[in-house]
Amino acid sequence: MTEEKANRRIDRILRPAYVEGLAKLSLSDLRERRDECRAELEYLSFLRRQVQGRGEILKAELERRHSHEDDGSLIDRLAQILTPEGDAPSRGGAVQVHAPLDETPGRRRVERLVDDAAISDPGSLDDARLQEAVEGLIAEEHKVSSDRSSVITALDILQDELKRRYKEDVSQVLS
Repeated sequence: MTEEKANRRIDRILRPAYVEGLAKLSLSDLRERRDECRAELEYLSFLRRQVQGRGEILKAELERRHSHEDDGSLIDRLAQILTPEGDAPSRGGAVQVHAPLDETPGRRRVERLVDDAAISDPGSLDDARLQEAVEGLIAEEHKVSSDRSSVITALDILQDELKRRYKEDVSQVLS
């Protein structure tokens, strides 16, 4: 792992040591890790939605090409394409206010994925390139979802330690 990668927030969180020996951490350090997990979870949720949205648009273009019906242009159907089907499961977390994306670690990853000039105009791509772009986005969504799941696990472990401490000494909640 390069030095640059070792300093990324996601890499710190995914290390097993991140959630080991929590009883020895100060309350402040424990809360800092929890907040770091929350920030990464927010970022990964944003990234996942960006990747999903782009993939849904490209899949809709592929379907339109192979359909005999005229459902209108991609632009005309955009709201329908991006509207989630059913209610998405929720962890029940409060909405967090976060730093603007340009201050978020991994900003270049988002830009690279959603601003790819080659897939910004799906109508200009042949079927093979469009299918390749869809498959790439699906693979990236799986990677982001996997990372997100690991961050949720770390966050749950940190939250459990905080709850344990708060039960032992209620005064810590306000400190």
